[in-house]
Parts: sequence; structure tokens; C-alpha cells
Amino acid sequence: MNNIDGYLGAVVDRLQRIFRGRLVGVYPAGSLAFDAYQPGRSDIDLVAVASSPTPTEIAEVVAALDHAALPCPATGLEFVLYDSSTLATLSTEAGFALNLNTGAELPYKAELTPGDGPTFWYPIDRDMVRQQRRALIGQPFADLVTRVRSRHLLPVVAESVAVQLAHLGEHGDNAVLNGCRALRYHAEHTWSPKRAAAAWAAQRLPDEAELIGAALDSHAKGREAGHSVDREATTAFLTHVHATLTA
Repeated sequence: MNNIDGYLGAVVDRLQRIFRGRLVGVYPAGSLAFDAYQPGRSDIDLVAVASSPTPTEIAEVVAALDHAALPCPATGLEFVLYDSSTLATLSTEAGFALNLNTGAELPYKAELTPGDGPTFWYPIDRDMVRQQRRALIGQPFADLVTRVRSRHLLPVVAESVAVQLAHLGEHGDNAVLNGCRALRYHAEHTWSPKRAAAAWAAQRLPDEAELIGAALDSHAKGREAGHSVDREATTAFLTHVHATLTA
């Protein structure tokens, strides 16, 4: 058993102890859901569902999964908990009971509502988890959530591109690869891992192949390399992606 498997098992064990039989399921999201986990760059993304989690239980989850209590072997843990009854009603809302970020390379966050922050990642991630149909424990995620049709999700995907375009920081490579994935979702109404989406986009947009290749190379080097992708070219590419999604 490798470090990631052991860590996932420990997360599940702690959640089972906290919720005492009311843990509905735990599901890999992000790169784990696509078997595309990249050491040194990828986070561990997990979605959990529980029946009527109480404030006390949510506080216990925050303490139990904190990096100081359970060291994350990846760059960080991005963990989202949903109440099963709320999850069944969600469309493109955030709707979480807890959003927790913890780890050596992630800014710490433990929030019960999104506040003024962006909410687009939550419906996008839920749709990826629903599509991939993978579970660490529990019933299929697709049985717990209402499917959001692509015509309703596309504006959310377009918003995610617009926000990344407006806040290009040190991880421009990730923004380029997310743009590739958004383009493929627009064309095929399905989600794919970033590297596969990049190969798909480079074939269809040969003028962008150099930028996409640079983003892939940078992404493979770790989080600190993200700033090496040309900012002007990235801006132009994401502007094109956004225009395509909103046409």
C-alpha cells in the first residue's frame, strides 16, 4: 500500500468514526478520479457525503483531517463535505456543509459557506465525480446527485475560465490546461484529465500547440514552475476559450 492509499484509508476511517454509520460515501475527485495524480503537483481532492452532519461533527472533521493531525502526502487536501439531503437538490450552487483545504502547500481554509468566494468549482467537481463513478466507500455518487445538463453547466464553466483569466498568477500552466478541458467539455459534453484534454486541444488548435506543450512541461515540474508559461499567450488563449464557451 503506497502513501496515498494509506492516507485515503485513514481519511475514510476517521470519517466513519465521526459519523457513526451516517457516512453515505467518500469519492475521489480531481486528478484521483481520472487516475491522473501527479506527485509534486496534484492535490488530493475528496468529496464526502453524510446524513445530517451536525456542527459538532463538522468541527471534528476539521480537526481530524487537519494536516497537523493527519499529514497529507500530496501538496494538500481539498475536501468537500455535503449533507445528503442538500446534495440531492443542488444544481449549480455550492451547497457544501464544509470546504476544507489543508496541507503543506495549500493556504488553509475551513469554511461552512462560500461567502464572497467563487462557487463554480463545486458543480464542476460534482459533475466530474458523477461522471467517473468511483467511490472509496459507499453508494454510487450518481445516485445521490441530480445530473446538471451541459447547457446549464456551460455558463459555470465559462465563469471558471473568466475568473482564471482575471487572476492569472503563478499557475498560468494550470489555467491553460483547465482551458483545454473546458474546450473539450464544450465540444463533447464530457470531462477528461488535463493531459488528455491538452492533447485533444493541441490537435484542434495547432496555433496553440506550443503554448499547450509549454503548459504541460511546466505542470510536470511542480507548482513552483507555473509562472514560466507566457502570460500574454495565456491571456490570448483563455480569451479565445471564453469566447467559444459563451458564443
